Amino acid sequence: MARPRGCAKQREREAKLATGAGRMIGYIRVSTSGQSENGHSLEGQVTRLQEAAVREGVELVEVVQDVKSGAKQRDGLDLAWARVKAGEAEGLLFPKLDRLGRSQLHLASLVEEARDLGLSLLSSDEGWQVKQGKLCNEALPFLIALAQVERERIGRRTREGLAVLKAQGKTLGRAPKNTGEVVALAAQWRREGLTIAAIADRLTAEGHKAALGGPFRVASVYDMLRREAPDTLPEGGLQHTGRRRAAA
Repeated sequence: MARPRGCAKQREREAKLATGAGRMIGYIRVSTSGQSENGHSLEGQVTRLQEAAVREGVELVEVVQDVKSGAKQRDGLDLAWARVKAGEAEGLLFPKLDRLGRSQLHLASLVEEARDLGLSLLSSDEGWQVKQGKLCNEALPFLIALAQVERERIGRRTREGLAVLKAQGKTLGRAPKNTGEVVALAAQWRREGLTIAAIADRLTAEGHKAALGGPFRVASVYDMLRREAPDTLPEGGLQHTGRRRAAA
């Protein structure tokens, strides 16, 4: 008899929660100029996360931080979320919702992904936003709706721009950037004992580009290996891939 639809996804969700349930990875962000502001220093934010963990009965296993002013790329957030999705924890614990995402669109994507994967988002100041996939903040659907409007606006502008380029006779699309070669190199270096961070640095140093043309980062290399060479990754997710930890 055919298995019911979604059962494989449900089993994957339950397996991740079995290893990460009750454990949260903390995330904090501060600009250099804002470190001295009351309640927004790194120390102040960590204290708020610790207090929230005790209050909500969860274990704060680690705090990841980004210390950049106005940066669109947040390596700390990307890595922390990748670790959550890998099963190391059930979700992120952060000070405030408006300091989590890079943009409204990015924040909505985190919320949608947490709901889809059964993960959690907990704000120390505002409480549970999503708890093991269940929406707790009734205002979040409005955020997601606004983000959808923004997606459609961006899509419309992109299509209009492509139409102009096509009318000018320019070639559209981007050629693959030696994807097979990059995967093979990453897998080989991983088997030789390099950390994920070292592989990301080496790929970038040798001139290889990530999917969007930028440098390789820890999260992007991990996702690539998870899809194409999962045997090179340690059991339990990303706990052995950080820059300060040895390769498994």
